[in-house]
Amino acid sequence: MPTENERTPATDGQGWEQAFAAEHDVDLRQRTRVRVGGVAKDFVRPRSAQELAQLLRALQQAGRGWRVLGGGSNLLISDAPQTDVIIHPDRLDACVQDGSELVLGAGHVLQRAVNHSTDLGLAGAQVLTGIPGQIGGALAMNAGGRYGAMADVVAWAEVALPDGELHRIEAVDLAFGYRFSRLPQGAVVTQVCWKLQPNDDARSLKREAGRILKEKNEAQPTQAWNFGCMFKNPPGQSAGKLIESVGLKGAQQGDARISPKHGNFIENLGAARAADILTLLERAEDLVRRQCGIGLEREVRVWT
Repeated sequence: MPTENERTPATDGQGWEQAFAAEHDVDLRQRTRVRVGGVAKDFVRPRSAQELAQLLRALQQAGRGWRVLGGGSNLLISDAPQTDVIIHPDRLDACVQDGSELVLGAGHVLQRAVNHSTDLGLAGAQVLTGIPGQIGGALAMNAGGRYGAMADVVAWAEVALPDGELHRIEAVDLAFGYRFSRLPQGAVVTQVCWKLQPNDDARSLKREAGRILKEKNEAQPTQAWNFGCMFKNPPGQSAGKLIESVGLKGAQQGDARISPKHGNFIENLGAARAADILTLLERAEDLVRRQCGIGLEREVRVWT
């Protein structure tokens, strides 16, 4: 007999809101790292991978679009209401160890997973310390930094598909690239397996993680409301230095400001609106293109 958390609602697309306990008019500002965004007209927090898969099938049958909101990093949401169904996987937060592998739910916080792996004396994920967000989003964008990326530790991922099925994808088939992974159309990540390396000296892993975190805190505005890097680094270039070279470091629009600490970050000083941030994004793109001859590619996703 399934428990309440395992039960999968049956629906043919009608009555999906009741079947999946949809919430309404949810303020998205508190669910993004930059603290900007309108309300979600329909907001669902699936209780299991199976329920998430069934939700996707029900939404497809009902003709409803959906978007996935994880930890809210690398994301700018319009101030207007979001009419697509917003799926929030925070309840998919399991963490199961199997030898040197960790199987992590899509909603598990990335930093928590890094901390747990170092506590267990498992090496590999410590290079991801200080990167915000949840496991599912980190997999989808191959999150990483100077010392490594998700691709370095992923063995496989499981996704829910719009037909209601769950599908496992091996790392090689994810075709990882710079801030990229190849997922099937309409797929939503449900869990990810990390393949790590046993290390008897957990303290050395913690020291390495601490050093990386200190370096990030010194170079980036980690204490400010921001969504992470605005742009990908062009080959052989630093997006932050390019933005600084055109005189935009510290530039402000309303309560949005390009960080005086790092040119590739926009900070919300308290009451920034999405339009303010978009203005700064577009100004940086325009000036770098005209003055440096380089087209910047956005790392942040923008929901209009």
